Amino acid sequence: MALEDFMKLSILRHKFMVSFFLGILYSIIGIFSAKLIFGSNPDMMSVAFVSILLIPAVNRILKVEEEVEAREEKFSFKGLFSEHSDIFLIYIFLFFGVFFTFLFFSVFSPESTVFYLFKSQLNVAGITGQATAGSAISPAFFSSLIANNLKVLFACLILSLVYGAGSILFITWNASVWGVVFGYSIKMGAIVEGQNPLITFLVIMIPVLPHLFTEALSYFSAAIAGGVMSKAVVKEEWFSKRFNHVATDSLILFGLAIFFVILAALLEARF
Repeated sequence: MALEDFMKLSILRHKFMVSFFLGILYSIIGIFSAKLIFGSNPDMMSVAFVSILLIPAVNRILKVEEEVEAREEKFSFKGLFSEHSDIFLIYIFLFFGVFFTFLFFSVFSPESTVFYLFKSQLNVAGITGQATAGSAISPAFFSSLIANNLKVLFACLILSLVYGAGSILFITWNASVWGVVFGYSIKMGAIVEGQNPLITFLVIMIPVLPHLFTEALSYFSAAIAGGVMSKAVVKEEWFSKRFNHVATDSLILFGLAIFFVILAALLEARF
């Protein structure tokens, strides 16, 4: 039985710190389960276990979101954002719960353990880590950032359309990569500079936080758009008034996701 079955859905929707601690708890369970069961290759399986634990809770919330949208009589931007503010916050707190757990393990584990537990996350960072502090924006670099982020965005949308909360796998993966990379950077920076890890954390995180948060918002927007639409496809009569209302909201949310992708690429190119 999923742990969130022991708590009311209203707690997840309105007590957002519960979502944060749920992200932490499931990440700890996922990391230790992967190490215990898949000892030779725990890096990807930890992400899989965390996602499996999170998907039931997110699916329940997406079902409620679709029902709320379908009851709306007319579209309004104010109503769109008020309707989805809860699930945005839930995604944000879940994401940062996962992010900080992987960061914590990367900072406080021995270096050999970090490479053992999170080899895939570190490999991805080594291949794609292009942005550096103070780098200038070139048209080619900026375009490549947007193209890469758009691929992730469409993957979130498609996974959500097909699996409902399926995009949580992609979001968990990104949270784990960022957590491991920043955690390892903090660890190495503290060793090289002889600084307190907390000071190194602030020095590293503050410049990149706007980009990290904006890019995460783009994925959340796409995930919500696809997840809500997938529920409408199953539950509503196609092209009915209720169906069209949900579809319109989903398209606007996805347009918002594209806007956040462009903004995140601009921030990444600068910082």
